[in-house]
Amino acid sequence: MNAPIHADRRHRNYRTRLALALPALLVGYLLILWPLVYGRYAVTADLVTGPMPEAEPQLLNRLVLPTLAAVAVVLLVAERHRLAMRFHLFGAVLVGGFFAFLGATALWALAPATSLSKFTLLAIETIALLPAVLAVRRVDDLMRPLFWVTAAALTINLAAVAVFPPTPIGHAGIYAHKNTLGGLALLGGLFALYGTTRSDARMRLAGIVLLPVVGVLLILSRSKTSLALMFVVPVLAFVTSFLGRRLRIALPILLVIGAVAAIFLASGAIDGFSYNDLSRMVSGDDTFTGRTELWRFAANAISERPALGWGYQSFWEVGPGSPQADLPEGFLRRTPHAHNGYLDLLLQGGVVALVLFLAMLTMAARRIDRLGDADPGLGFFATALLLQGVLLNLLETDWLRSLSTSSLLTTLLILVAAVKPKETWSR
Repeated sequence: MNAPIHADRRHRNYRTRLALALPALLVGYLLILWPLVYGRYAVTADLVTGPMPEAEPQLLNRLVLPTLAAVAVVLLVAERHRLAMRFHLFGAVLVGGFFAFLGATALWALAPATSLSKFTLLAIETIALLPAVLAVRRVDDLMRPLFWVTAAALTINLAAVAVFPPTPIGHAGIYAHKNTLGGLALLGGLFALYGTTRSDARMRLAGIVLLPVVGVLLILSRSKTSLALMFVVPVLAFVTSFLGRRLRIALPILLVIGAVAAIFLASGAIDGFSYNDLSRMVSGDDTFTGRTELWRFAANAISERPALGWGYQSFWEVGPGSPQADLPEGFLRRTPHAHNGYLDLLLQGGVVALVLFLAMLTMAARRIDRLGDADPGLGFFATALLLQGVLLNLLETDWLRSLSTSSLLTTLLILVAAVKPKETWSR
């Protein structure tokens, strides 16, 4: 099987090679370059102290991200005749319609300029992914460069925790917050598991070596959410992959079953068991570390604009016009998001945005089923990436946020699902 693959690599033209490199360059910027230049000076919010003054990496963002997007546009134009046939009509309409709607929310946003600016940054990142998604013949070729970039980020952060002192709440590596290091370790763990399934001996060896590095970073970061997900996500990915292959239960159906079960448990439908008990199991207290009050406030705001929302990135921290500004001083007034990706989707674009986004996730889940049939290891990895986003956004807001590697990888899965599959999309 390897001989045709190596032959295919030899016959790639420079445009294809550059296209495949763009996602890795973007992830390398987010995981390595930006943190090394700005990361330890940009302090993110936490549930205790709230946000602190942040460094504004405007110059570097304006140099790197538009450059990558410009290269992507040039590649798309140069390959327009070959790439035109790659679009799947339904997928292209769904993804294009969603992003068009998200951009249009600036028309009724509380802070239109802020909404448009942040959407432009998200669009730039998404455009930078397109040439690779449209030109690649095998999804594995798309993920391999990302594996090595993630491995480099893990290695650099392992050196950083040996050199830099920990923050009061845990090691942060080259980042500003320990949860960012925990998030990298979680993604790195999934990539390491993926590496152990490859036929490339170098990737298998690197994956094996990286697994203990991931364990060290998770423990030193003291990121409880990432540590828990590192145990839960691979197990769930294995179970869903097994059920899909052996019992032919489609991944979208399993996700719906899981969502219904989670809602049933959290709703208090079982006597003697409520979301408070679930919170104690997950976070150690009754309020998901202060989130339940925040979620009630977000739900009330959603009820005021349920259909179209308040505008993309135009609810939290947008000045005196936001309902947040009327709150007394404290965490609710300082929080940068709802700490729940589903609630923030409703806040930003209402029911329309949530339904469209869930439709895109369903489309991605269907494609992952096909990938798993062709390559079980790749299917397991893609399933794990999707489940990681689904679970993480129950307690954090990560989807559709610019400068977020996890969000970028979810977008990558969606874009892969939006183009026509090729029979050669396997190992």
